[in-house]
Amino acid sequence: MQKSFSEEEKKKKNQYPTISEWLLPDVKFAQCPIKTSLGVLGKKWTMLVLRDIGILGVDRFNRLLDSIPGLTPRVLSMRLRELENEGFIKCLEKEKKSPMIVRWTLTPKGRDALPILLHFTAFGSKWHSNVVFEDRTPRTPDELFQPKAMKVMRRMIDS
Repeated sequence: MQKSFSEEEKKKKNQYPTISEWLLPDVKFAQCPIKTSLGVLGKKWTMLVLRDIGILGVDRFNRLLDSIPGLTPRVLSMRLRELENEGFIKCLEKEKKSPMIVRWTLTPKGRDALPILLHFTAFGSKWHSNVVFEDRTPRTPDELFQPKAMKVMRRMIDS
């Protein structure tokens, strides 16, 4: 026997709006923007490469390899090329001397991805605190981020 729910019980169960309540009625997508964004950002190591370039300020190839355990030179080279081709990063300098020096920085598109990374940090700090923190205590964004980072997160929502 299937249980029927009252309107109040349904509201409690579905605290989030349905898809038709999230988007404006005239918004029509040719392709899902989440799926499209994950075309590059969803590849293994990509978000960590963006994190290290954009948040940690790591801008050289070997430093990126050192900062991301398990990342191979071949895969890093592929991810850097993909991020550059998609306009997330750009090469600051390429000196043709030996050893060759290449430095990377975020483009405006790459900087627009930073709030996504900060939201992932907040999510992981709340829901995976048992792995993320030694004391296993969940943290709120206000307990994690400097005011400047909070502004970046809010700016994405406001723009």
